[in-house]
Amino acid sequence: MVSPRPPANPPRSPKLTPAARALWGKTDEVRRGRSASKGKWHPLLAHMVDTMEVADELWASYLSPAFHERLAEGIPGTQQERLQTARALFRWLASLHDLGKASSFQSQSPRHGPRVNDVIALPAGPSTQPHSMVSAHLMYLFTSEAGWTPRASTWVANVVGGHHGVYPRPASVEIPMLTPEIGGPDWREVQRELFQEMTRRSGVPLDLLADHVPPIGSQVVCSGAVILCDWLASNENLFPYAGPWSDDYEAQAANRVKQTQRTMQLEAVWHPVRVPDAREMYSQRFGIKTPRSTQLVAHQVASEMDQPGLVIVEAPTGEGKTEAALVVAEVLAARFGFIGLFFGLPTQATSNRIFDRVLDVWLKRLPQKPPPTVGLVHGKAGQHERFEDLPLGGVGDSESASATASQWMRGGKKALLSPISVGTIDQLLFAGVSAPHVMLRHLAVANKVVVIDEVHAYDAYMSRILHRVLHWLGVHRVPVVLLSATLPTEQRSALLRAYAGNVDTREDSPSYPQVTWVAAPDRQVSRTASASFFRTTPDVDQATASPRSFRAEKTDYRDVSIRVVLAPQGTNDHASVMQWIPDRGCVLILRNTVPRAQETYRELRKRLGADEVTLLHARFTSSDRARLDNWLAEAFGPPITDKVTNEIIENPSRPSRHVVVATQVAEQSLDVDFDLLITDLAPIDLVLQRAGRLHRHQRPNPRPGRLDDPTMVVTGFQEVDGLPGFPTFDDRPYLHHFLLRTLAVLRGRERISIPDDVPLLIEEVYGDRPVGPDAWGGLMAKATARMQDVLAQMRREANALLLAEPDPITPDLSELQRGTSHEADEEDAGNRLRVRSGEPSIEVILLRTVDATTAVTVSKGEPVVIPLDRTPTPEQKAAVLGQAIRLPFRMVDESQLQSPSKWRNAPWCRSLRVLMLSKATGRVRHGSKSFTYSTEMGWTD
Repeated sequence: MVSPRPPANPPRSPKLTPAARALWGKTDEVRRGRSASKGKWHPLLAHMVDTMEVADELWASYLSPAFHERLAEGIPGTQQERLQTARALFRWLASLHDLGKASSFQSQSPRHGPRVNDVIALPAGPSTQPHSMVSAHLMYLFTSEAGWTPRASTWVANVVGGHHGVYPRPASVEIPMLTPEIGGPDWREVQRELFQEMTRRSGVPLDLLADHVPPIGSQVVCSGAVILCDWLASNENLFPYAGPWSDDYEAQAANRVKQTQRTMQLEAVWHPVRVPDAREMYSQRFGIKTPRSTQLVAHQVASEMDQPGLVIVEAPTGEGKTEAALVVAEVLAARFGFIGLFFGLPTQATSNRIFDRVLDVWLKRLPQKPPPTVGLVHGKAGQHERFEDLPLGGVGDSESASATASQWMRGGKKALLSPISVGTIDQLLFAGVSAPHVMLRHLAVANKVVVIDEVHAYDAYMSRILHRVLHWLGVHRVPVVLLSATLPTEQRSALLRAYAGNVDTREDSPSYPQVTWVAAPDRQVSRTASASFFRTTPDVDQATASPRSFRAEKTDYRDVSIRVVLAPQGTNDHASVMQWIPDRGCVLILRNTVPRAQETYRELRKRLGADEVTLLHARFTSSDRARLDNWLAEAFGPPITDKVTNEIIENPSRPSRHVVVATQVAEQSLDVDFDLLITDLAPIDLVLQRAGRLHRHQRPNPRPGRLDDPTMVVTGFQEVDGLPGFPTFDDRPYLHHFLLRTLAVLRGRERISIPDDVPLLIEEVYGDRPVGPDAWGGLMAKATARMQDVLAQMRREANALLLAEPDPITPDLSELQRGTSHEADEEDAGNRLRVRSGEPSIEVILLRTVDATTAVTVSKGEPVVIPLDRTPTPEQKAAVLGQAIRLPFRMVDESQLQSPSKWRNAPWCRSLRVLMLSKATGRVRHGSKSFTYSTEMGWTD
């Protein structure tokens, strides 16, 4: 239910004074740093009215009913009265964000400052405080005069004071400012006049809100929404500069604000529709006629949750967790008033694939017309053709069935604002660090259901940030769905506790597959709650079972018994893998590091030829990586349906014999199927994840020879004098503690049954019970001590970046952003506040020198000539960006990076770092080492 627009409070104010009319709010010369040739300007009061009207429009068309309810929480009255008051409150806060411009700020315009000075003398002395801080001080002053409590005055002051992305410092808003900043008594009267005028126009009942302090989450989201209102109200296409104030201006603004969605290129938010019958919902959304038991349980859990919460779905790879997550998201969004979705994944490549699935299947089948506006959210989104080819929204075609995107809602600050957003987990993690404009990310996610895939895949550093984000999502009462093939008990419990606080997560025994949920915290009740577990176990009729006793038929699962072969070899074991390569069939070899993958590829290429071996890792250019990812999905994907006979037939792109050598980029979120898997030893959860690429689908033709028995060969370690050793000696990429325990539980095991053995294996490795031979005791003790030190250091480093925890008792926005400067640039902050651990890296553009003014591309295909003495054309833009590659700092000599001076005229390329490879050799030197790039090997030394 959308609350009605609040009426203006009678009586009408007296005629505005000349001083209030004279103040300017926007002018080209200040905003763009140049003189306005025509003296265009926009009155401060007009900008206030613009922002109020935008706030009203966003309340009705963009902000979720869930947010409406949260902001209204604690306001006296009926539900409709509370919502109407909350709407007026939001209008009022947005309208007064620039109240501080009625100050020495007016002297910043050489053209319009003297005009103001003719009406009211400008304050003497320089301005030392941002106008946002002056706004905060004046809000505190005038609400205090109206009888508000200090806590109530503080929160509204902090909201308006944070509209440039950083909240005022603690206890600063109530400190009186010096006269040079805000002027004397005559200025105070003008400031008070503007405050009272916008209070009247917004319809906010000040007396009713004198002691109202919304939950801290609502305050953060509200401040993000105020920023969004300011940006839209500052758009000259939406609100052209009006010149002198006109008494009928509010009617003009109310008419112009109708174009807000067109300006945002927002076709529609999501209007989820709940389908009560689970089978019908899976059929309608995905064409799944017979949902798996985990999918049915997930729907039932979501349908019976009595409040928003965190849902964890654990099931083997290939069991349809993605579809289950989207169904859960739709059920929870429909039930609890959310209007969007964020789907987060570990990598850009996996994000692209899920984005395509969302477009091709889910969005196409939604009954909503037009579909909600969709966004792809990561650093290379502009290079994904499916996303780039989408038409822009905002045209208002109510009959359109085509998905639309928004150019306006792109970039770091606005990246998550599209109603349906798919992207890397990084975009969500930035909501957990103390960076400028963090409140905009909270605004984006607080209106959505959040889905996070592969939640087991994040190390201690990322997990620490993720836990802080989950804590805030719980405070916002945002429904969250976490997906994983494997989760240790402690990790699951940590996720539940992060979201809901002090949660009792008792389990009688490990179970798998499993759906777990816990309710969001509520400040009105105890923060102690119980998590509910819904397990799927065999042999009970699923049609009549209650949620807590829901059972699944054993045949419902992809029950795979995998033969395990431990093949201990030395660190230079690349040639010995040939003993496992069959004459026919598709083989995946997973190496833990890029150098190991490259060495294995070199050896196999010598023996098999280049046509039967492909290498895939993260050190390819984005163009080559996209080509390889697409080929992998096409060649090794599932069988297809014959369009004529409707029969399942073999994928014609699948080779009869091929070996793919890859790193972790092929480990997760890939619907690929191989006949044989050879993998380096990794922690057990990742070994099981990798096993999900083995015999993933029932194929219409028999698998070659002995490969009909799914076999996983585990290598990448050696035993010397009875003690295991590993190719790397620095606990990278995996801590030796977990490698040793994984090796210990796999020793002597000839087969692994999935899903039956999964919980036991996980708990053996991640538990604290001793495993392995007694002779390993000393080695394992050292590995354990090292593991504890490394994890503690990761947590310390993450803690230094975190957005503060919300205080539910005495919420104060000024306590959240620790040490964040008002002058901080978000891009610089993003570089400093890394949400991924690991070796520091840098993104460069690889080009090969032709001459002093020309270069060519290095990716596969016909080389594209790129000029260095002028800005590349729009046709050349895609080719340039396709040469991007992220490399460790240790491999790059920053003194060799170029930014061609002629490129600085175009925003898209002015900050690119170009690394030129030799014309003759295609190599570049850095210190004593030489590096090269090839389309077969990627970046090598």
